[in-house]
Amino acid sequence: MGEVHSGKTLATLKIFRDWRRSGAESIAVLDLAPEKIDRVGGKMPFTEEEKEGILYLSPRIIPPRLWGKSEEEIRRLAGENRQRIDQALRTLQSSAASVLFANDISLYFHAGDGEQIWLSLEKISTVVLNGYYGRYFGSSPLSQRERAEMEFLMVRCDRVLFLPPFRGP
Repeated sequence: MGEVHSGKTLATLKIFRDWRRSGAESIAVLDLAPEKIDRVGGKMPFTEEEKEGILYLSPRIIPPRLWGKSEEEIRRLAGENRQRIDQALRTLQSSAASVLFANDISLYFHAGDGEQIWLSLEKISTVVLNGYYGRYFGSSPLSQRERAEMEFLMVRCDRVLFLPPFRGP
């Protein structure tokens, strides 16, 4: 968990790479990040080789707070994202994955809820998630919802790591 630019995606990628070298378990990746816009977001930078032999699910995600011009449009975009994410979750649930790496899980919480995610992942023995938990996007209704759902999820996890904000040059 962490703020924008805290290194969540790269930390998750490092864990993925270490895990992949150590075993032959069935791995799935759920990448919910939007394409990078103004240095925000970005899919996990896998090589083609790293995508081989895993279930890689990456629905098209529109960043509601960056693209939406009104609260109504932001809610609409979030709802469309949720529909695409729910389809990916159905695919994940029908898979035999025993390990899941999820990038930017907090995007689901713009219109979805933590309990639904929790139920969707309960049969997977090992789950590594990252998500936005910060103040960069302010305190809009969508941001408040996202934060509350992240807290719901965090209290159910075995281990939570908070990454400090990047303090670059």
